[in-house]
Amino acid sequence: MKICSLFALLLFPIISFAQQTNEIIEFKLSINHHPIKVGKKYLTHAQSDSIHIDAIRFYISNVQFFQEEEFVFSLEKKHHLVDLDNPESLKINLEKNKSLDFNKIKFDLGIDSLTNVSGAFGGDLDPTNGMYWTWQSGYINFKLEGVSPSCPARKNFFQFHLGGYQAPFANVQAVELDIFDKKNIIIELPIDQFLEKINIPETYEIMSPNQPAVDMAKLIASLFYISK
Repeated sequence: MKICSLFALLLFPIISFAQQTNEIIEFKLSINHHPIKVGKKYLTHAQSDSIHIDAIRFYISNVQFFQEEEFVFSLEKKHHLVDLDNPESLKINLEKNKSLDFNKIKFDLGIDSLTNVSGAFGGDLDPTNGMYWTWQSGYINFKLEGVSPSCPARKNFFQFHLGGYQAPFANVQAVELDIFDKKNIIIELPIDQFLEKINIPETYEIMSPNQPAVDMAKLIASLFYISK
């Protein structure tokens, strides 16, 4: 009897663990469908010169899951800093029960106005992450930096720091995607498509809240898709 009780006690955590999943959301930052590596040169389809990326960082906030239009659950952690230079940040653990069904994900690209007016925080929102301007301008929602020979700036360096929470230049963007396989959620952001839709020789630097920053944020938000 004692042996049976001991066996059941040892088996219980295994059964409990099996009922849970460590499913993740994985962000894939790509050029020509290949994961980007910092400093590596890439040739985009619409440009005759090579490009290399120095930095990609952006905030994903308010991640929610739905079955059709019915809310199922949301992630407890509200803000996630995705950083190309930190591979661990490209994955978000769902830590949910297997019995939950969902086929849609919704999230914000950027930081909401309430968080912005509350001042700087710690963790992913720590100003030392290089994603915070000032209390007046708030957080940078999306940052992309790199080098292109077609860029007329000094050392051919282009940089896009997109943010702002005050009207008329509120920058946060809503994203909604259908999920085909909830066990393998890979959200791809094709940076080459973004670069091909802008004209780097003319637009190569945005460093403050303005209408071009809003337009660029809308473009980026429209490019996210579930990679099969």
